[in-house]
This record gives sequence, C-alpha cells and structure tokens, in this order.
Amino acid sequence: MRHAFALALLAPSLLFSDTPSVAVDAGTKVTKTYENVLKVELQSISIEFGDEEQEVPDEQLPEIVIEDNELIVFTDEYLVVDGGRGTKIARSFDTLEDSSTQAVSMPDGEGGEDVTEGESELAGATVVFSWDGDDDSYTAAFGEDEDGDEDLLEGLVGDADFLFMFPGEEVEVGDSWEVGAEVFTLMTSPSGDLKIDSEDQSEKDDEFGEQFEDNLSGDLEVTLVSIEDDVAKVTFEGVVDTEIALERETPEGAPEGLELEQGFEFSFDVSGTLLWNMESGIAISMEMEADVEMNNSNTQTMGEQSIKQVQYFEGEYTATATFE
Repeated sequence: MRHAFALALLAPSLLFSDTPSVAVDAGTKVTKTYENVLKVELQSISIEFGDEEQEVPDEQLPEIVIEDNELIVFTDEYLVVDGGRGTKIARSFDTLEDSSTQAVSMPDGEGGEDVTEGESELAGATVVFSWDGDDDSYTAAFGEDEDGDEDLLEGLVGDADFLFMFPGEEVEVGDSWEVGAEVFTLMTSPSGDLKIDSEDQSEKDDEFGEQFEDNLSGDLEVTLVSIEDDVAKVTFEGVVDTEIALERETPEGAPEGLELEQGFEFSFDVSGTLLWNMESGIAISMEMEADVEMNNSNTQTMGEQSIKQVQYFEGEYTATATFE
C-alpha cells in the first residue's frame, strides 16, 4: 500500500474558510459506514495459440458471475482538530467484513458456487492516528491498554475524511481540478489496508493488491458544483485503469519447463458525488459508481510455444460512504 505517500501529495491542509475542511469540535465522534459492491459477468472467451486466435462460440460459453461485497464501519473520535484536519483521531473499528462469490453454470447444466468470507483482526480494536506536520502524514498506534499486533498497523491510513478530493487551495463554485488515480484507492479502501483476509489468503492475493494499487493510471476531474444551505456538492468523473501479472506454481506432475502466468486488466469508468457539511465541517456522504471491464488471462508456456486463454467480463462497481 502506498496510501501515506499519496496523502502527502494529494491532501495538504485546507486553510480557507470557504473551502471544505474538517472543523468539528474536539471530542466529536463520527460513525463512518462504507459499502463496496462489485459484480461482473463473463461476456466472451478467446484462445490464442501462436499467431492464431479463436473465440469460443456463445452456445459453448459458461455463465460466470463474480460478486464481492465489503462492509466497513468505524467510529472516529476527533481528539484534536487543527489546520483544517483532525490531527489526533481515535478510530474504533466496528465492522470489517467481506464476502466473495463465484457462480459457474456450464452449458450442460453442471456448475457450482464458491463463497469466500473475509474478516480482520482489527475488528474491535482502537487505533490512534497522530498527524506529523514535518512528514505531512499520520502515524498509527494502538490505543491505551490495547496490546495488538504491530503488523496490523502497516498500511493503515489516517485520513478517511475525503480531504484528498480537494486541491489544497481556495476553490469557488464552478471550479474544476484533477486528482490522480491514487484517489480511487483512497475512496474505495477507507483507512487503507484493513487486513480483511479469508482463511485461504495467500501471498499471491497480497501481491495482487499491491500491483492493483501500484499500477493504477488515469485521473478524475472534480468540480465544486454548488454550496446551498451550507452543503457543498462536489462531483467527480474519469477513467482509471490498472493491470496485474502473477506467476503461478505448476501443479505436481506437470512437464518440466512448463511456466504458468495469470494476468488481469481492469478499467473503471467512474462517476460520483461527494456532499460536505460546511457548517459542521465534515463530509456527509459519498456515492460512486463505475462501469467495469476486466480481462482475466491464463498463459501456459513451454519453450517457444504458448497458449493463452482470455476471459472478458463486464459489470459494475459501487462504493458508498455515510457519516453520522
């Protein structure tokens, strides 16, 4: 995860009274609920052998539906607020859950469903985030009287207030600006790497997540649309892409010299709205939806020969956040 570095670049303190900034009173508690839902369905399969490529006929295509549902709830107590942000925040993690389903139906009627549940050891813990003005980033430590695994703190992000959506300078209604692809991760992975893992989590899963984040490209155009009744409406849109390449272990008994590789390509056509309460100085809600295109490729190579199967999926990804 590269959240802390991204925050240092994207979210300097906001010092202007007519620009969204955190201004809650010290001691204020805000419960933040995030729901992320992904659903994609198989559209086509192609097979490449040398210079030849062949499409699998529609009548021979299996039906494959992949769904993922993530629920994250935590409560932030703003112990100290200064310079347009919470500079000391006690974050209590209430709910950290994930459920993934892959359903397959073959043309002959056979098939099945695989369900994976994920949870985190951070659930029930409190982490205190302290702003370091010299490094322009947060440090994380477990709360008093808590004895947690220090490895769980790695990759956590203090800023979950959507300050990273703003340019760090005064803006007026009608102004637009661009933010980098890193913001997509910050919106969809609130508080950073929460270690929501399943029992069969592997190093390859971790590598997938790292490459997904590191290889993000694109940008979002953000616009301050209006400020009415002390509520700022901010919209954003753009396309974000990423790709992943993983080497796979060959199964036992495979021919010597066989190499296996799995690749993924994602494209997210993003649009969304952020609402900010200018009077209380905190976000109200965020809604984002994205049309998703995904290629999943599996390549077998033996010497100079290779065969590659590419599955093409389409679907939708939604992310919502509410602050109460």
